[in-house]
Amino acid sequence: QDGEKKSDGISTVNGCIIIGKKCKVRGSCRSVNGMISVGQASEVKRLETVNGGIRVDHGVRVLRDIKSVNGPVECRDGVVVLGSIRSVNGPINLSNTKVDNDLSTYHGNISLEKESTVDGDIIIKDGKGHDRHKKPLYIRITDRSVVRGDIIVEDDDLKVVVQLKRGGKVQGHIYHAVVEE
Repeated sequence: QDGEKKSDGISTVNGCIIIGKKCKVRGSCRSVNGMISVGQASEVKRLETVNGGIRVDHGVRVLRDIKSVNGPVECRDGVVVLGSIRSVNGPINLSNTKVDNDLSTYHGNISLEKESTVDGDIIIKDGKGHDRHKKPLYIRITDRSVVRGDIIVEDDDLKVVVQLKRGGKVQGHIYHAVVEE
Protein backbone atom coordinates (compact mmCIF):
# COMPACT_ATOMS: atom_id res chain seq x y z
CA GLN A 1 0.00 0.00 0.00
CA ASP A 2 1.03 3.66 -0.36
CA GLY A 3 3.64 4.68 2.21
CA GLU A 4 4.33 1.12 3.41
CA LYS A 5 7.84 -0.01 4.44
CA LYS A 6 9.08 -3.60 4.15
CA SER A 7 12.38 -4.76 5.63
CA ASP A 8 12.43 -7.87 3.42
CA GLY A 9 11.55 -8.60 -0.22
CA ILE A 10 8.45 -9.66 -2.15
CA SER A 11 8.25 -12.86 -4.23
CA THR A 12 5.51 -14.46 -6.29
CA VAL A 13 5.27 -17.24 -8.86
CA ASN A 14 1.94 -16.67 -10.62
CA GLY A 15 1.04 -13.15 -9.60
CA CYS A 16 1.93 -9.51 -10.03
CA ILE A 17 3.78 -7.27 -7.58
CA ILE A 18 2.22 -3.82 -7.18
CA ILE A 19 4.11 -1.37 -4.96
CA GLY A 20 2.29 1.85 -4.09
CA LYS A 21 3.53 5.43 -3.86
CA LYS A 22 6.23 6.48 -1.37
CA CYS A 23 7.04 2.90 -0.32
CA LYS A 24 10.38 1.43 0.80
CA VAL A 25 11.18 -2.20 0.05
CA ARG A 26 14.58 -3.25 1.44
CA GLY A 27 14.65 -6.72 -0.17
CA SER A 28 14.43 -7.90 -3.77
CA CYS A 29 11.12 -8.03 -5.66
CA ARG A 30 10.88 -11.20 -7.79
CA SER A 31 8.07 -12.51 -9.97
CA VAL A 32 8.06 -15.53 -12.27
CA ASN A 33 4.78 -15.15 -14.19
CA GLY A 34 3.66 -11.63 -13.44
CA MET A 35 4.51 -7.99 -13.90
CA ILE A 36 6.10 -5.65 -11.36
CA SER A 37 4.86 -2.08 -10.93
CA VAL A 38 6.50 0.46 -8.61
CA GLY A 39 4.59 3.63 -7.66
CA GLN A 40 5.85 7.21 -7.55
CA ALA A 41 8.63 8.26 -5.18
CA SER A 42 9.24 4.74 -3.85
CA GLU A 43 12.59 3.11 -3.11
CA VAL A 44 13.27 -0.55 -3.89
CA LYS A 45 16.36 -2.75 -3.72
CA ARG A 46 16.13 -4.93 -6.87
CA LEU A 47 13.44 -5.84 -9.44
CA GLU A 48 13.41 -9.16 -11.34
CA THR A 49 10.80 -10.91 -13.48
CA VAL A 50 10.80 -13.82 -15.92
CA ASN A 51 7.46 -13.64 -17.78
CA GLY A 52 6.22 -10.13 -17.08
CA GLY A 53 7.11 -6.52 -17.60
CA ILE A 54 8.54 -4.03 -15.15
CA ARG A 55 7.08 -0.51 -14.87
CA VAL A 56 8.84 2.03 -12.64
CA ASP A 57 6.93 5.26 -12.04
CA HIS A 58 8.10 8.87 -11.51
CA GLY A 59 10.82 9.59 -8.96
CA VAL A 60 11.58 5.98 -7.97
CA ARG A 61 15.03 4.98 -6.72
CA VAL A 62 16.25 1.43 -7.47
CA LEU A 63 19.26 0.61 -5.27
CA ARG A 64 20.57 -2.28 -7.40
CA ASP A 65 19.53 -3.85 -10.74
CA ILE A 66 16.43 -4.30 -12.87
CA LYS A 67 16.21 -7.62 -14.77
CA SER A 68 13.53 -8.94 -17.13
CA VAL A 69 13.57 -12.04 -19.34
CA ASN A 70 10.33 -11.90 -21.38
CA GLY A 71 8.83 -8.50 -20.81
CA PRO A 72 9.41 -4.78 -21.31
CA VAL A 73 11.21 -2.51 -18.85
CA GLU A 74 9.82 1.02 -18.62
CA CYS A 75 11.22 3.77 -16.39
CA ARG A 76 9.43 7.11 -16.21
CA ASP A 77 10.62 10.62 -15.36
CA GLY A 78 13.05 11.04 -12.48
CA VAL A 79 13.87 7.36 -11.97
CA VAL A 80 17.39 6.58 -10.68
CA VAL A 81 18.84 3.08 -11.07
CA LEU A 82 22.05 2.66 -9.06
CA GLY A 83 22.88 -0.63 -10.83
CA SER A 84 22.23 -2.01 -14.32
CA ILE A 85 19.17 -2.78 -16.43
CA ARG A 86 19.13 -6.14 -18.23
CA SER A 87 16.54 -7.60 -20.59
CA VAL A 88 16.63 -10.71 -22.74
CA ASN A 89 13.57 -10.46 -25.03
CA GLY A 90 11.80 -7.24 -24.08
CA PRO A 91 12.38 -3.60 -24.95
CA ILE A 92 13.94 -1.12 -22.52
CA ASN A 93 12.31 2.34 -22.52
CA LEU A 94 13.77 5.12 -20.40
CA SER A 95 12.29 8.60 -20.02
CA ASN A 96 14.33 11.16 -18.02
CA THR A 97 16.02 8.27 -16.20
CA LYS A 98 19.55 7.93 -14.81
CA VAL A 99 21.29 4.53 -14.87
CA ASP A 100 24.64 4.31 -13.04
CA ASN A 101 25.90 1.17 -14.82
CA ASP A 102 25.10 -0.68 -18.08
CA LEU A 103 22.03 -1.50 -20.18
CA SER A 104 22.08 -4.91 -21.87
CA THR A 105 19.76 -6.99 -24.03
CA TYR A 106 19.76 -9.86 -26.49
CA HIS A 107 16.58 -9.18 -28.48
CA GLY A 108 14.97 -5.95 -27.26
CA ASN A 109 14.98 -2.46 -28.73
CA ILE A 110 16.25 0.32 -26.47
CA SER A 111 14.89 3.86 -26.22
CA LEU A 112 16.38 6.74 -24.22
CA GLU A 113 14.43 9.98 -24.25
CA LYS A 114 13.94 13.23 -22.33
CA GLU A 115 17.54 13.66 -21.13
CA SER A 116 18.07 10.10 -19.90
CA THR A 117 21.64 9.20 -18.91
CA VAL A 118 23.44 5.86 -18.95
CA ASP A 119 26.82 6.18 -17.21
CA GLY A 120 28.01 2.75 -18.42
CA ASP A 121 27.75 0.93 -21.75
CA ILE A 122 24.86 -0.35 -23.84
CA ILE A 123 25.62 -3.98 -24.69
CA ILE A 124 23.78 -6.09 -27.26
CA LYS A 125 24.61 -9.66 -26.25
CA ASP A 126 25.29 -12.50 -28.68
CA GLY A 127 22.09 -14.52 -29.16
CA LYS A 128 24.18 -17.66 -29.87
CA GLY A 129 22.49 -18.67 -33.07
CA HIS A 130 18.91 -17.64 -32.25
CA ASP A 131 16.98 -16.82 -35.42
CA ARG A 132 16.04 -13.18 -35.11
CA HIS A 133 14.08 -13.20 -38.35
CA LYS A 134 16.65 -10.78 -39.76
CA LYS A 135 14.88 -7.83 -38.12
CA PRO A 136 17.24 -5.05 -37.08
CA LEU A 137 17.44 -4.02 -33.45
CA TYR A 138 17.11 -0.28 -32.74
CA ILE A 139 18.77 1.87 -30.10
CA ARG A 140 17.07 5.29 -30.07
CA ILE A 141 18.84 8.07 -28.16
CA THR A 142 16.84 11.31 -28.34
CA ASP A 143 15.99 14.55 -26.54
CA ARG A 144 19.54 15.29 -25.26
CA SER A 145 19.91 11.81 -23.74
CA VAL A 146 23.50 10.62 -23.23
CA VAL A 147 25.34 7.31 -23.11
CA ARG A 148 28.63 8.06 -21.34
CA GLY A 149 30.18 4.69 -22.22
CA ASP A 150 30.25 2.65 -25.42
CA ILE A 151 27.66 0.85 -27.50
CA ILE A 152 28.92 -2.69 -28.02
CA VAL A 153 27.25 -5.22 -30.33
CA GLU A 154 28.56 -8.71 -29.54
CA ASP A 155 26.41 -10.51 -32.15
CA ASP A 156 28.04 -10.27 -35.61
CA ASP A 157 24.91 -11.64 -37.35
CA LEU A 158 22.59 -8.94 -36.06
CA LYS A 159 22.03 -5.55 -37.66
CA VAL A 160 21.84 -2.86 -34.97
CA VAL A 161 20.83 0.71 -35.81
CA VAL A 162 21.75 3.52 -33.41
CA GLN A 163 19.49 6.54 -33.97
CA LEU A 164 20.80 9.82 -32.56
CA LYS A 165 18.07 12.48 -32.73
CA ARG A 166 17.35 15.86 -31.10
CA GLY A 167 20.71 16.15 -29.31
CA GLY A 168 21.10 12.50 -28.27
CA LYS A 169 24.74 11.40 -28.09
CA VAL A 170 27.17 8.62 -27.25
CA GLN A 171 30.37 9.85 -25.57
CA GLY A 172 32.21 6.55 -26.04
CA HIS A 173 32.62 4.45 -29.18
CA ILE A 174 29.98 2.60 -31.19
CA TYR A 175 31.08 -0.91 -32.20
CA HIS A 176 29.42 -3.02 -34.95
CA ALA A 177 26.35 -0.81 -35.42
CA VAL A 178 25.00 1.55 -38.07
CA VAL A 179 24.52 5.15 -36.91
CA GLU A 180 21.63 7.33 -38.14
CA GLU A 181 21.65 11.01 -37.24
